[in-house]
Amino acid sequence: MPPLLMRQIPLAVMLLSCAAPTVLAQTPPAHVASATMRYDVPAQPLNASLIAIASRGGVRISIDADLARGASGAAVQGDFTAEQALRRALQGTRLALLKTDSGVYTVQSAAQAAPQAAAQLEVTMPEVVITTNYLGQVTEDTGSYTTGAVSTANRLVLSPRETPHAVSVVTRQQMDDFGLVQLSEVLNHTPGVYVQHIDSERTIYYARGFSLDNFSYDGLPWTRDASLNLGESLANMDLYDRVEVLKGANALMSGAGTPGATVNLIRKKPTRELRALADLSAGSWSNYRGMADVGGPLNASGSVRARAVASYQDKHSFVDRYQRRSELAYGTLEADLSPRTLLTVGADYQHTVPRNSDWGGAPLFDADGKRFTMPRSFNGAPTWSTQQTEAKSVFASLEHTFDNGWLANLRLIHQANALYAPVAYLDGFPKADGSGTAVTARQYNSDATSNGLDVYAKGPFSLLGRTHELVVGANAYRKQSDDVFSPYTFIKVDNIYTYRGVVPEPQWELDTAREVIRQKAVYATGRFSLPQGVHVILGGRLSSYVNPTADIDESSIFTPYAGLTWDFAPNLTAFASYSDIFSPQNSRDVDNRTLDPVLGKNIEAGVKGVFLNGRLNASAAAFEVRQDNFAESVDAVNKVTGMDAYRAVDGVRSRGVELEVSGQLMPGWQLQAGYTHKVARDAGGKVNTLAPEDQLSLYSTWQPIPRLTVGGGARWQSRTWQQTRAVRGGLTTVHQGSYAVFDAMARYQLSGRLALSFNLNNLTDRAYYGISTGRRVSYGDPRNAMLSLNYSY
Repeated sequence: MPPLLMRQIPLAVMLLSCAAPTVLAQTPPAHVASATMRYDVPAQPLNASLIAIASRGGVRISIDADLARGASGAAVQGDFTAEQALRRALQGTRLALLKTDSGVYTVQSAAQAAPQAAAQLEVTMPEVVITTNYLGQVTEDTGSYTTGAVSTANRLVLSPRETPHAVSVVTRQQMDDFGLVQLSEVLNHTPGVYVQHIDSERTIYYARGFSLDNFSYDGLPWTRDASLNLGESLANMDLYDRVEVLKGANALMSGAGTPGATVNLIRKKPTRELRALADLSAGSWSNYRGMADVGGPLNASGSVRARAVASYQDKHSFVDRYQRRSELAYGTLEADLSPRTLLTVGADYQHTVPRNSDWGGAPLFDADGKRFTMPRSFNGAPTWSTQQTEAKSVFASLEHTFDNGWLANLRLIHQANALYAPVAYLDGFPKADGSGTAVTARQYNSDATSNGLDVYAKGPFSLLGRTHELVVGANAYRKQSDDVFSPYTFIKVDNIYTYRGVVPEPQWELDTAREVIRQKAVYATGRFSLPQGVHVILGGRLSSYVNPTADIDESSIFTPYAGLTWDFAPNLTAFASYSDIFSPQNSRDVDNRTLDPVLGKNIEAGVKGVFLNGRLNASAAAFEVRQDNFAESVDAVNKVTGMDAYRAVDGVRSRGVELEVSGQLMPGWQLQAGYTHKVARDAGGKVNTLAPEDQLSLYSTWQPIPRLTVGGGARWQSRTWQQTRAVRGGLTTVHQGSYAVFDAMARYQLSGRLALSFNLNNLTDRAYYGISTGRRVSYGDPRNAMLSLNYSY
């Protein structure tokens, strides 16, 4: 194990252990729990699991057969009380466990159980707490800032504590509380993720010192093109239940990709009960937004369920002349073809139309090499500049649970993305009289179609007298991009101080190009239960990656994976994991040769804790990422294309620690907080300076009285900097000093169905910017507010 990890693991253990006594003091007294005994119940139909546990534990349980129909109980192996075992079996379902005054356990839907559980807590505190953790894979209606299960790391549905990686989750409740409506806003709230705004539409995400390009939809791997922004940066969060961010390399599921992190977007599911939501919002700079969300059964038995979401936003900005309209439509349907077979189909449509959209930020330096200052509202885009995006997705899945507890799943997705972008930015070195700049313009259109398939089977098996879990599967991905683009055109600007974007749109000379990417893989994962609370996860992925345009043809690439968890205390688990890195790249050297794929290793170890009956999760992790063939820009251009040239460097590494806590501290008090420290260097010691070395975030809400919720939070980051050319022929350093951004929220429940919410962002009106490409910067939003009227049924 690397020396740094050896030094950091004891620190992580100490920090987490020191926090434990304060939280453990709030756990239920021992006398209310049943006796602990050994359970060895395989994954099987839920009814059978609950009956087996209740029989062995000597407790009574009542469940509606319709609720359990088609549901699969998670495997339960280990020493637990009966209540803990029942709760463990319910992980991954949308069901919750409650205990009546007579001592009988009941199972209800999470939506029904959440308010009832809260009421029980209010009645029984401080004497005893008799409710259980009702958190599962679905986070809406739980009111929680954490989740009961994650599935991004592998096809196994595990609790955060059982997952041998650092995992951050932004739940539906947190998105609603802080008005997070775009993916970039959600990732801004995610501990350890840095969001760099390139311009009004595009963002680049970083985690652990590397760009974050690995995405998945409901666990199906996808690839993001950050340079073109075909819809992901502005992804509308109205259709998602939560966002899971798995830190580090995800060798088993992502295959080819960068080692920073994987973002898994989990869609909202149809509801078994009639449910309706509606929001109307108005905010700063004429920001108007509306959303409607309806779901429920389509027949009397509830075997067919549907959900539909629609939203519309029309917003202006602190940036002069900028405006954007956004539309979303989403629909999904679930059908129980049999008690053990579930069919899911759905589609979504997203469309954004910005006007006067910037393409790279504002100039940094004047003709004398000094910092050039203009108001944050300055817009260098011409009036015809836009980056219109359209994203359409169709998806389907078929899942069947067998009598022996095994589950088979087939998932398909088709996505079509379009970009229409006559774009431009203002470049140059302004002189005192306002001259010295020009509009740098280019036309870029793209139509991309992607198809993905994933098929897998998972279930329990017995070996050496113990029950284990196995997953075997295969997936395939194909993306075709048809691009239309023009050469750069330069239009002189007479005076930057009087410039208002009025310049003629060029007569574009267009060329075409096509890129096809194909990925295929087979994978397998086994989770083995060993004595003394030890679990070992072993797996591997055999994949191929083909991109003829970039002269890439890689086959039979094997990426192994190993993970270990050890429950060394009732509330604490030590973990470690290892995975290989394989990442093809499109970067080319000065002679136009494509660089070899990035190869490397990802190592991680730490401690996780679960407190307050599973309502609070905490983790401390140390990590190290090593990479060879990493693309580093050189002070030269490609001799063939004239674009930036790169060289491959070995020995690139990133080391650091991550601390996080999320969930319920006490009834009515939710929290997500995290701290990350990392240092990324190459073989020569050069630091990756675009992402901060230190980040701290904290967001929390509290209910001081029954109808009122108040909250706030902050994100802080250390200094970032980059070397760039201040004047032709010379290099200088531009930096953004460390800064913090504070937010606040309040919500008042006017009635049982109507609430009024208020969000205030960037309370101190802190001016900050992200260092964009070349010699330009893009500013973050000044202080702004949003008032919303929320209806729920």
